[in-house]
Amino acid sequence: MRRIETWLFADKHALRGAAMARILAGLAILGLLTTNFLSRNVLFGPGSAWAGPAREEAGFPEAALVTGHGTTFVTMFYLATMVLAALFTVGWHTRVVGPLTLMCHIAIIEQNPVVGDQGDNILRIGMIWMLFMHTSEFWSLDARGPRRRILPLWLSNAMHNAALIALGSQVVISYVVAGMFKIKGEPWGAGTALYYPLQVSQFRPLPWVNDLVTSNATLLAVATYAAFSIQLAFPFMLLNRLTRRLALMIVVGMHVSIAVLMALPWFSLSMIAFDAIFVSTATYVAFDRWIRPSWWRSSDGPRRSRKSPELSGQLPQH
Repeated sequence: MRRIETWLFADKHALRGAAMARILAGLAILGLLTTNFLSRNVLFGPGSAWAGPAREEAGFPEAALVTGHGTTFVTMFYLATMVLAALFTVGWHTRVVGPLTLMCHIAIIEQNPVVGDQGDNILRIGMIWMLFMHTSEFWSLDARGPRRRILPLWLSNAMHNAALIALGSQVVISYVVAGMFKIKGEPWGAGTALYYPLQVSQFRPLPWVNDLVTSNATLLAVATYAAFSIQLAFPFMLLNRLTRRLALMIVVGMHVSIAVLMALPWFSLSMIAFDAIFVSTATYVAFDRWIRPSWWRSSDGPRRSRKSPELSGQLPQH
């Protein structure tokens, strides 16, 4: 019990993982809005009136911010949301920009729930938990300015760590539930389930690549079995450092494959964003030293006591 209390209240964990989650989630929002900018009025503006019944059934009150307005207002709101997403990505006044980004993103996306996907859902859930986390302690503009403490340190630590556990649990549950649904389907047991979505024209951004994959029965079967196997095994593989690294490499590879083969880059990026909290601090430190000059590194990140080092991104790990 004492050990749990110490882990929860003594320090904030996985700060670099939280920062990476912030960056990638912000890029997912920005990428989605940028790539659909030319179609904004049809998808999310006055031209999306056909999606009205689905919007009303979804019941997101944030949608009222955009519903019923003309093309000029929608464009200005859309651009403002893109700016907020960019500011969230670089970590500028994150405590204020984060909630605004989430609210405006929901307001736009839920104008037309018909064209949404599960990437929107996981991004929304993850962003909510991130609002309670310290996501700008590293790799942000906020990290280069003075720190302002509003809550007592123990409470601030507890809120961050509790939200971190909740976000990690959400990711684990998402994988396990997805894996359980897969094994119930006959095509997954037969090793042919991936063949069918890879043949749908909307999911073939590079048809020759899809054809290359589907033409190899062995590769297709291995990929099919690997997909649900790693999802079911994911929570258990997190318990060991070596298997955790293997699990993260596999799931990231899986999401990159989904982005390339099925034209779902922003869904994939959203999932990778929240997978990032499981990457160890040591890995992030090594990566940070590799990509950034020493003068930049020395001025970034929180001023932390030698007696209170940041712990690893694994939940929990000492």
